[in-house]
Amino acid sequence: MLSRRRKFQKRYKCHQCEPPECGSSKEEICHDALYCFKSSVRASDGELRHSRGCSTQRDHYQFTCRTNTPQQSLRKRHAGLHNISCCQGDLCNAGNFPELAPLADTAIEPLPSNAWKLWASVAASVFVVSAIGAMAIFILRRSHRLRVSRAALHKLGADSNYFSSNMYSPHVTSAFYEGVEGSQTGAALRATAAGDSTLREYLECSVTSGSGSGLPLMVQRTLAKQVSLCECVGKGRYGEVWRGSWYADSVAVKIFFSRDEASWRRETEIYSTVLLRHENILAYIGSDMTSRGSCTQLWLITHFHPLGSLYEHLNRSTLTRHQMMAICLSTINGLLHLHTEIHGTQGKPAIAHRDIKTKNILMKVNGECCIADLGLAVTRSQLSAGLHHNPRQGTKRYMSPEMLDQSINTGCLESFLKCDVYAAALVLWEVCGRVAPAREYRPPYYDLAAPDPSFDDMRKIVCVDAARPEPPDDPHPTMVGMSQLMRECWHQNASVRLPALRIKKTLLKLAAADNSIRLNEDNEVSV
Repeated sequence: MLSRRRKFQKRYKCHQCEPPECGSSKEEICHDALYCFKSSVRASDGELRHSRGCSTQRDHYQFTCRTNTPQQSLRKRHAGLHNISCCQGDLCNAGNFPELAPLADTAIEPLPSNAWKLWASVAASVFVVSAIGAMAIFILRRSHRLRVSRAALHKLGADSNYFSSNMYSPHVTSAFYEGVEGSQTGAALRATAAGDSTLREYLECSVTSGSGSGLPLMVQRTLAKQVSLCECVGKGRYGEVWRGSWYADSVAVKIFFSRDEASWRRETEIYSTVLLRHENILAYIGSDMTSRGSCTQLWLITHFHPLGSLYEHLNRSTLTRHQMMAICLSTINGLLHLHTEIHGTQGKPAIAHRDIKTKNILMKVNGECCIADLGLAVTRSQLSAGLHHNPRQGTKRYMSPEMLDQSINTGCLESFLKCDVYAAALVLWEVCGRVAPAREYRPPYYDLAAPDPSFDDMRKIVCVDAARPEPPDDPHPTMVGMSQLMRECWHQNASVRLPALRIKKTLLKLAAADNSIRLNEDNEVSV
């Protein structure tokens, strides 16, 4: 330490210049320097630059002169980038500049003769690893598709309601319906939030054949975003019904309260049943779970019927016998399709509606009807799986005697089918009561029950007193036949009630005998 201090005690004069003035008469002299230096630097463009200078600070010595030691700058000096020479003495940095080492030869050395073997082994290794990875991905994707296909065939079924060709424009009839995961044995229904992408599931899980026998799957994230709500057209026990716009066509959006998710799941599952589509059952588009504000909404989207329900139609219009027969026959047609079990590779289970009434039957613009609101519907497989429903669910005014006194066998589907027939008889009574000359519309048991009767009130009227609505007092043979049909359908003994197929045949027979009722080539009421 003392030697270093002694080394920097003297002061010197040094030449000072910067390129390109070095070597010319423009060089200056710096005074009071501790040491002098001169340097040669090769720039990145290959140009040599020289400079001279001095330092008046002792600490600069480490950054200027010590970088040129063999241990610290061997690599740089070998590369010929710079060379600095430091000295102590007056004007000691005069003379020639330090020389730089010549640039190394940059010619590329030829590869060893065995280098190709190394490259070949690397390429072969990469190829083998890639092939194994591709094979593993293929096997995993194939096994996943097989699992999904088996689940779709055994749980989901493969069909859904479709739009009738006379109600939808071509671009709407080709729309995909939403896929529903969940069997009729009560398995959970899959409902993805509207913002979640299900494109991969759609590409991998679709079982659509294009023939109409398969259930098309809808990319769920597009459904709720493509429907615009326009106006509220009704409210019920499960939520609200809105008229919406979807691809410039009107649709009905049934919005369930979040507490009624079970009903939304059940109705979606029933609507997605294979081969359920029928002209006298409300056409189903899809279901979705979305969010509006801070609330979760459960949507069920169907075709929109501007005429509203049969209840509203009967309140505002009287009917001819032809119109009466078109309404009754189309309603029974829809009920018959629900009750019928179809066996086959793509079959359909028998379905009991459990809430048949005029408010759950919609009027179509052609004068026919379609059955809606399958929220309480039940299938045989659900009953056998132990999913027993409260037998007193539904509308009290339309409940059958066995429902009111709770003598119904809840494990037998046929018991619920008989209850549907009883309720359908009351609907026929309401329709026939509006045939001209008609009285004003009246609900069943209007003269015996309060507007909102209790279970006990209805049980006394229907079970204890065995009372029934009074059939229309019309001597016309068609109306007499309708009265007899009603009595056979609302009989106290459920086993005596007619099945839906017999009701349809009886209606066709009455229509054929009435000249005021026009039949088409298929022996059906023309509309």
